[in-house]
Amino acid sequence: MSRAILAMTLLFFVSGCASAVNNNALCDGTAAARTKHAAALAEDGGDASVVTGATLVMMIDAACK
Repeated sequence: MSRAILAMTLLFFVSGCASAVNNNALCDGTAAARTKHAAALAEDGGDASVVTGATLVMMIDAACK
């Protein structure tokens, strides 16, 4: 039984089912949404949402450079 579980676990890693997220895909896939979110926060966000949203966008932008 434990051999079957080990084999299944290894198979998931080899097949990509347990792989990490590709940062480039994440950054490229969210670039436009992050830009639109930043613009919306600047246009009509409340004080708290502007601060937290701007911080979030800056952190993601910095990680995606």
